[in-house]
Amino acid sequence: MHPAIIQLLDLHRINQNRQLLKNDRQGRSSKRQQADAALEKYKNLHAAAEAKVNDQDALIRQYTADVERCDAEILKLRSQQMEAKTNKEYLDCINGVETAKAEKKLREESLSNLNATVDELKANVEKASAQLADIQAKYDKFIADHKEPEAAGSSLEEVERIYGEKRQGLDAKFLEVYERLIEAKHKTPLLEVDPTTRATPLGQIISHNDCERIRNGELVTDPMTNGILYMKDVSEE
Repeated sequence: MHPAIIQLLDLHRINQNRQLLKNDRQGRSSKRQQADAALEKYKNLHAAAEAKVNDQDALIRQYTADVERCDAEILKLRSQQMEAKTNKEYLDCINGVETAKAEKKLREESLSNLNATVDELKANVEKASAQLADIQAKYDKFIADHKEPEAAGSSLEEVERIYGEKRQGLDAKFLEVYERLIEAKHKTPLLEVDPTTRATPLGQIISHNDCERIRNGELVTDPMTNGILYMKDVSEE
């Protein structure tokens, strides 16, 4: 074979290994992103459940303080009622006590409802905590099982380095077409022509003229697939 074809085949072999390693790394990265998203989802659900409980706890503290304030107001007004000097002062105290009692009743009803709500919300928090613990354990196992071996990382970098060196020595015309096919994810960027039948793997018969051009190291592409044609010498068969 012409040296240019040999160099192209050598580059292609390196690139096939390179693509396998890249796909493996990308696959790991994609799965890691999915796992991260799943874990984040359950963390957010857990945080939201806790936030609802905290919000209700704040209201409970506020309403409890209101009940205590009403009790204190009632005691103060009853004391003032005993010391009232006029009917107006006496009635004002009575009305104040009734107002405080009414507010206290409302706050106690709200507290009763809130406590029931909080019990339900706390149950949701416990459920969310259990789900988060389960997904965290699965996440940790997944990360451990899919951790990229150090050798795999260094292999990809090494193959990238070798590919870079190989491409520098390749004929520019071949390199441009080959890398364009690779970029387009062409399934068969290189097609071998049978030196006896002049047929490609797809059954296309190549002219004698094109066969000679291939043997002379010229760039010849398959008219059906645009793949680069190459041919081994009969002695290499």
